[in-house]
Amino acid sequence: MSIELRVLELGQDDPRKCTARRLARMELARSYPAPARLPPMGIALDPFADRELSFADRELGQVGGLVGVDCSWNRATETFARLRLHGLEPRRLPPLVPVNPVNAGKQGKLTTAEALAGALAILGERAHAAQLMGAFKWGPAFMALNFPEEAL
Repeated sequence: MSIELRVLELGQDDPRKCTARRLARMELARSYPAPARLPPMGIALDPFADRELSFADRELGQVGGLVGVDCSWNRATETFARLRLHGLEPRRLPPLVPVNPVNAGKQGKLTTAEALAGALAILGERAHAAQLMGAFKWGPAFMALNFPEEAL
């Protein structure tokens, strides 16, 4: 697992359903309470970014890691508009279908864990992505739906 995972926890969600917190508790990602505390290199997953994440971003991910921003979808537009992640390259994911219980089937409305796993799979780290999704009972279904074996 060569890509470090970080989550910026903004505390806008129900803590019992927060996938970012679960990843941090399981030591699958490192949690940060404020943008200023994040290391200033890597890729920030931003659903409103101009550029889409691709395999060409792999080296940047390996060197600087991936940052998932944990915020409420109800406040995502305002949160990402205000958020300034200095030194991080913003990238949006291609259209992926979530399977989490809250937003299942609502294209693009991923949990932080789904976003990080999707980014890992795009960057060629499918085993790491599967390990991440293994922390959730619905996680393997996310991988099977969005990254079927024959497509990789």
